Amino acid sequence: MAAYGQGYAFVSADLGADVAARIVEFSSRGKMIRGCLVRLGYELASGRAPSGDDERATVEAGAAMELFQSGLLAHDDIMDRDRVRRGAPTLHVGYENDLASGRYADPAHGGESLGVCAGDIAFFAAFRALSELPVPDSAARRVMAIAAVELSLVGVAQMQDVANGAIRAGSANPFREAPCEPDEESILRLYRYKTGRYTFSLPLALGAAIAGCSDATRTALEEAGESLGVLFQLKDDELGIFADEAELGKPVGADIRENKRTLHRLRLYGSSAPEARPGLDAIFGNREAGAEEVLSVRRELERLGIRAELGAMMRRYAADASSKAGSLLSSATPEASAAFRDLVAYSLERRA
Repeated sequence: MAAYGQGYAFVSADLGADVAARIVEFSSRGKMIRGCLVRLGYELASGRAPSGDDERATVEAGAAMELFQSGLLAHDDIMDRDRVRRGAPTLHVGYENDLASGRYADPAHGGESLGVCAGDIAFFAAFRALSELPVPDSAARRVMAIAAVELSLVGVAQMQDVANGAIRAGSANPFREAPCEPDEESILRLYRYKTGRYTFSLPLALGAAIAGCSDATRTALEEAGESLGVLFQLKDDELGIFADEAELGKPVGADIRENKRTLHRLRLYGSSAPEARPGLDAIFGNREAGAEEVLSVRRELERLGIRAELGAMMRRYAADASSKAGSLLSSATPEASAAFRDLVAYSLERRA
């Protein structure tokens, strides 16, 4: 990405190299799970560690995955009105602060606009990296097609997530004859395509494609990744309510304030007594809700057994991921097999 910044600087001496540096810094603060999973997908699919051009290809495809992630997060933070990410200002807030210090007009809107552009640049830089992989042209086309399909599905899922967050009392679905409020199946489908396949299935599939594996092997990895991804999103929802804010690196309760349609919310509304609904309505979607309101939601989720129910669901998804990857784990290198099992355990137990 830093090398690309030289070309960007030719277009704008002010913003070109600067945006490349910001994206690199922003990406480097992440967990790098997606990037690492490209190599893991290669090893699980091929039964060997990559070497030579294949090793370089897994590294560069991993970097592309992290750029995709940064672009999505840059846009997501704007849509969710988040101002802190990974313990630091979000990309658009960083721009907002700089514009304000330079006494530019309307720095908040300008910061958001520059954040959108930075996210777009991250996407295109990622596809450029995939186009330059040191693999046969047929493999490069396959890798790029897999990425393009999955990312387009992320976009549709994100649209649904935004629409869900805008539902309020009296809303009517303008898109089709159906209720506005999503049911459990719809929420899980959203998890699968917004987070699950993109976070796990996609990088595993890219690694498998670089290895030149069969479609059946790639499908097995994608299905295992789906289960891991739903588990990951369920854990994200739990952490967004129950985590220690210092460990999480962003405000706890953001999903409550944004009225995100999570399984925690759905089951809480479904299990609460009718007389408790007005109190929940006063908290969910209230952007001024404080720590006490978030704490009251935590207490209800635990009192009604919802946190425990969803914890059991997470364990089932973890077992399903291990089962679907079973035959590949038995033929993989010991290091790759252990890494996958560690990933399942981490997804269940992580605290941030």
